[in-house]
Amino acid sequence: MKKNLLDKPAAVEIIARAEKLQVGKKASWGKMTVTEMLLHCNLANTQLLEEQMEYQPPTLKQRLLKIPGLYMLPTFPKNRKGAERNDTKGHIESSRFDEQLKQLISILQRFPDHTGPITLVHPAFGTLTKRQWGRAAWMHMDHHLRQFGV
Repeated sequence: MKKNLLDKPAAVEIIARAEKLQVGKKASWGKMTVTEMLLHCNLANTQLLEEQMEYQPPTLKQRLLKIPGLYMLPTFPKNRKGAERNDTKGHIESSRFDEQLKQLISILQRFPDHTGPITLVHPAFGTLTKRQWGRAAWMHMDHHLRQFGV
């Protein structure tokens, strides 16, 4: 079974990995600092849990990317540009690491208890079910934790 942040054991595992992050750790790929990555994940996860969007039918490209992207690829590709609104490079000081880590853990703890719909539209996959969003969120967190060696 594929891991999903909506499932408590998967969320607990991701939180345990996040707690191993260190402020000075260098990324294995990409240009973000660990604090910028935490802010990036906090923005993306908050949008996922809190923003409401109207249904948008997926494009053919999104339909073709969804299944391999969520269920066949073992990990998200490295060095891919995300949504511009979640670009945090140069937007936060490393001194705010502890604050951002604490916020990340708080947000991740909300996933298994989230009862409402998830209506955000994924930039690559389009409209997703709630379970698909939980899978995408787990893959996103796994991607960035691996980026920093945890």
